[in-house]
Amino acid sequence: MIKILLGGSPCTYWSICRAGNTQTEITRETKAEGIGWELFNNYVIAKQKFNPDIFIYENVSSMSADIKKQISANLEVKPKEINGAIFSAAERARLFWTNMSLGELPSDKGVLLKDILEPEVDEKYYYSCEYTFHGWDKAVCATLHIKGNDILKRVNNPSFKCPTLTTCGGGNTQKKVLVNGRARKLTPTEYERCMTLPDGYTQCVSDSQRYNGLGNGWCADAVIWQLRQGLKNIPLDEEIVVVSMYDGIGTGRYCLEKLGYTNIKYYAYEIDRHAIKVATTNYPDIIQMGDAFQVRNNDWGVSS
Repeated sequence: MIKILLGGSPCTYWSICRAGNTQTEITRETKAEGIGWELFNNYVIAKQKFNPDIFIYENVSSMSADIKKQISANLEVKPKEINGAIFSAAERARLFWTNMSLGELPSDKGVLLKDILEPEVDEKYYYSCEYTFHGWDKAVCATLHIKGNDILKRVNNPSFKCPTLTTCGGGNTQKKVLVNGRARKLTPTEYERCMTLPDGYTQCVSDSQRYNGLGNGWCADAVIWQLRQGLKNIPLDEEIVVVSMYDGIGTGRYCLEKLGYTNIKYYAYEIDRHAIKVATTNYPDIIQMGDAFQVRNNDWGVSS
């Protein structure tokens, strides 16, 4: 039996996107304290109690140096920065702390935004407003004439990588692309492809929740690349027991299936009902455990 602990506590409190953002009550934390740190501590507690053979902890690369240092001290390993862009059409620079011995990162596969675009897209994803064109030599090749801040108006060049996907709260927050002279939103299927997930993986929920779940998730191939090295000598029928903290849409479960493992017991800690629906629709065998703070209970544990 192999025990694996996965997790990436919500980056809401640590991301550089929070710096100077006056439109939310959440302020960026730069010290190892506060709500963000307590969410991370749940992962540490789970690690101490579960005693995994393999662990992976992920979070944003834009966190403060102090938080990065303290995470490394608590997990007793240094992080490796992996940008999902080497596997996919979208930027996704993330820090991964793991006890697996990882080799050199592979070369960029060269996947660009144009490579993952759907050939036919519903008219609802297109904008009817005008835009200013900046040239095909620019990653942001156009600016939409819509209300809102600058980032909402950016239209991406399909011959470049897509910027990092984020959650979408409406109001034109989806990433945009210029195709055949028309500006449009990326579709949920194109978001799935940017995260190296199968087409339709999130189709059981609304478009807005598909965007949110994918924007919150992992680039699957970045995790698969790590697990392939850590599990390279493990038979495919070996029992794998997983505790996944802040599981989201079940990407960890998908990664293990993609690697060919068939005997998986997967415990997921997640409270977002839309994310849970995506995870359990794809994998009915996932054991949903609820709130991650339960790991602090004296009698906490999972059965193998």
